[in-house]
Amino acid sequence: MAEVSEEVRNLAARYQEFQRQAETLRQQMNMVQASITSCDQTIVTINELKAASEGGKITETMVPVGFGSFVHAEIKNADRIIVDLGSGFSAEKTADEAIETLNRRKEQLMKILQQMNASLTHYVQGMQALESEAARLQQPGGQA
Repeated sequence: MAEVSEEVRNLAARYQEFQRQAETLRQQMNMVQASITSCDQTIVTINELKAASEGGKITETMVPVGFGSFVHAEIKNADRIIVDLGSGFSAEKTADEAIETLNRRKEQLMKILQQMNASLTHYVQGMQALESEAARLQQPGGQA
């Protein structure tokens, strides 16, 4: 009986570790999903600015200056966008090139999210296997 109790404790410890890893992965997945949403919002904004400034029209907007404060500004050329390339580098691109860059980034993030989801499924399946094993060990005659 002591062997069974020790095995159940070991299974419980492994289960808790799987739970911690799964929770960490869920948090990371939320951050990746937020980045995907940000890409989508940026693409929509660029398209709206492009449409609003067609024909050389000046578009008014509010630009954040920090701590919830904004300044009114005019966008004179919405076809030139500074895009973050990563690693602290940025590049000026046309609006269409910026959208293309953002779409590629979004595709990469979606692939990462799929991989993370597969890993999460693996953790959940591992937890279910541990639950089954613990239940088997706790039943009468469930010793190995």
